[in-house]
Amino acid sequence: MLSRLILINIVVWAVMFAADILVRVGAFLMGSQFSLIPLLDDFLAFHTNYWLIITRPWTIVTSLFVHGGFWHLFFNMICLYVFGQIFLSYKSEKQLLATYLIGGVCGNLIYLLAYHTFPVFAPVVDLSCCVGASGAIMAILFAITIFRPNHPIGLLFVGQAPLKWLAAFFIFIDLMGLMGENAGGHFSHLGGALYGCVAALFWLYGNQVLKFKPKVKPPKKPKFAYSSKSDTQTSSASQKEKDEKRIEAILDKIAKEGYGGLTAEEKDFLYHFKR
Repeated sequence: MLSRLILINIVVWAVMFAADILVRVGAFLMGSQFSLIPLLDDFLAFHTNYWLIITRPWTIVTSLFVHGGFWHLFFNMICLYVFGQIFLSYKSEKQLLATYLIGGVCGNLIYLLAYHTFPVFAPVVDLSCCVGASGAIMAILFAITIFRPNHPIGLLFVGQAPLKWLAAFFIFIDLMGLMGENAGGHFSHLGGALYGCVAALFWLYGNQVLKFKPKVKPPKKPKFAYSSKSDTQTSSASQKEKDEKRIEAILDKIAKEGYGGLTAEEKDFLYHFKR
């Protein structure tokens, strides 16, 4: 799955690049200049314009496989390979694919939310778009960092270091980048990282949350009839059976929690009960 994700990204870039070369050569021979890349980017990128999102819904996914140039692709694929290998040491290929896709989509949504929330983006809110797998890769990095924060990774000039150090460095870069020219891209990275954290917390504690049952006070029941010697002569056989089952349950509770674990009503029942 990791190889397929990398291959899809490379093939998409190669096809776009090759098509652009053919169009540019043809335009040159016709005595003009024309590039296909801006049109393809516009068709596949995720836009902040609501109308373009509605009319091009596929872009929320296709934008995760489109890159703005060779070096953008190269750096992202190196990161995807390294972090993806670590991810697959602990999680399955299906989880890798889900984290890539959902994390990338979440990154796009945070990017969209930021552009329509912060006044600094107002002049370009209907003109901006984003491409790249960075948000999806950040989701993979942070998912496995939260899941195994001390996994060792080799860093240039540093040597072996816990994975959490690298994740913290990326977060620092993105927070600083919010004041730069590519602030929208850094919002996308942070959105992917946020999803990765949520996914990892679900892997770690999801079963406990799903199994949790809030304590609900049982409805008040009418007071039981004590089964004394005089009562047993008039009580039915079914009432006897119910009383005996209850006394067995109380004895089991004493064995587990001790006599102090009984409620006042259970102690009272135990005191009055006679076989």
